[in-house]
Amino acid sequence: MLSQNDDKDAIAIAPDLHKVIFENDTFRVLDVIVPPGAKAEMHWHPENVSYIATAGILRFTKPDGTTRDIDLVIGQVTAPGEGSHIVENIGITEVRAIQVELKK
Repeated sequence: MLSQNDDKDAIAIAPDLHKVIFENDTFRVLDVIVPPGAKAEMHWHPENVSYIATAGILRFTKPDGTTRDIDLVIGQVTAPGEGSHIVENIGITEVRAIQVELKK
């Protein structure tokens, strides 16, 4: 079980963008592919780390409405932490990340 936020889980909210490629009792690994113009509605991730496989620009919107545009580069590792957000690809290239979520 990931948490009480399972109803907002990325897989449930945006299964077209998030695919589980491995899972055990300790962590879950997602293949995240966000094509240009794609948007995932508000969803939640537990503590996680992501490896950026293809570059692009994503816009993250927090529950309070604040936004942040992030220019991701190949090989970058991000550790945004636990939380909810909307994600939208505002660039012209597909963004792909391998995301490792820690189970609690």
